Amino acid sequence: MGDNGRVLNLSDERLCWLAVRDHVDKRSRKLGFFGWFSVLASARAGGGGPTSTGLGGDVRRSAMSDRKMDYALAVDEAAERLSAEERRHLRATGEVPPWFVDEVERRVAAIRG
Repeated sequence: MGDNGRVLNLSDERLCWLAVRDHVDKRSRKLGFFGWFSVLASARAGGGGPTSTGLGGDVRRSAMSDRKMDYALAVDEAAERLSAEERRHLRATGEVPPWFVDEVERRVAAIRG
């Protein structure tokens, strides 16, 4: 995970977030039907494509931000379930336990209700 001096200054929740960051980034970029619809509608209206700074791009960035916030809350909640041994392992390796990502996804689904 890097220099232990830096790890000691980070909370367990932050270490969990760092451990699942790539998963969260990948999941939060997914647009879904309405996301793609807004991007395509914006492009058709002259707003450009998926990387546009127009309305579709704004909607996409806002949705990504909302999804990341859901994940941040879910990671913090899941981190509360870590046992003392799992916390030691997290601090030593930077890895969350095997159940952690599934628990985060379950909590995200509950948040989105």
